[in-house]
Amino acid sequence: MIGDLILIFVFAIIWQRIIKLRKTNFREFIFELSIYFVVFCLNLILYKFFSSALSLIFDFGLFPSIVGIFALSFIILYIIVRFSVYYIFKKKHWTFEKRKKIIDKEISFFDFFIHSMEDFQKAFTIFFAINLIIIFTLLNSFVDVFTHQKILNYENNRALDMKAERMINNAKSSADFKNNLRQTLKFLKTVDPRAYEKIIEHTNSFVVSKDIPSNLPAADFLAYASFPEMSITFKPIFTRPFNSLEDQIYFSMLMVHEAEHLKNYRENSGFIVNSLNYAYLKVRCNPITNYQYFSNIKRAHHMYVDEWCAQISEVKFLKQFNIDYKEYWMKHFENN
Repeated sequence: MIGDLILIFVFAIIWQRIIKLRKTNFREFIFELSIYFVVFCLNLILYKFFSSALSLIFDFGLFPSIVGIFALSFIILYIIVRFSVYYIFKKKHWTFEKRKKIIDKEISFFDFFIHSMEDFQKAFTIFFAINLIIIFTLLNSFVDVFTHQKILNYENNRALDMKAERMINNAKSSADFKNNLRQTLKFLKTVDPRAYEKIIEHTNSFVVSKDIPSNLPAADFLAYASFPEMSITFKPIFTRPFNSLEDQIYFSMLMVHEAEHLKNYRENSGFIVNSLNYAYLKVRCNPITNYQYFSNIKRAHHMYVDEWCAQISEVKFLKQFNIDYKEYWMKHFENN
């Protein structure tokens, strides 16, 4: 999302000015920070209104981002307020004496709530950290442009198709399961080639089994990834013929989740590589900058980094179809 990159750039300009004033001119720093803080609070209060208004102009159907809408509405509102202040001073509706009085009142306002400079520094640091989270979340969204919307080239596509057909034919299960698998992978290749590539590239086989590994809760078991076999095992419920698009989407979601485990396992080769990859996954899949996906997750067996990545991938996958993981799709999970 190029828009996210533009928003990050604008945020950087604003904060560079605020931090510079903090070192060179404390009174002007208070004035600029007050404008920023007022716009920030106003944006929080009017978020639903801005979200509805912006949705009439921009398409938020794919990966609707809470942070993206908040940042866009904030920048628009901030520019309007900042331009209004500049215009008022240019037209001399405000004099420098009035500006001085306004800053004095702003300082008195902060003094009323924060009684020492040390406490003010702490409050400013916390507020700055909140804004950093917003900026890094925007960066996460921007990275999705290069990771989620990847289109396969012809040669790679052909090789993957051959491997997919081989795994389908070698699956030891009923003809109905093989047909479900074939139709779902065909569906995935069309709607999300990146997910199709990840599943086929990192999976060696598909298995159906009633046996539940001892480390998995029986109630939660529908599919699991096996190492080092690099296979995805499904519950026998998926041997029944699919009769709806929802069945294919749900089956795809499980494969996306388990393939993420297989991908991360395959990339963890050697102590040094494993350590670096684990650190990378911690950054990429952390709950803070991905909170809009974690807020919809209910069924983690273990909350560790690899599981974070797997569950983020499945929630992102469902968002392509505007499916609410929490309110709707969990019912499908519980009913099966």
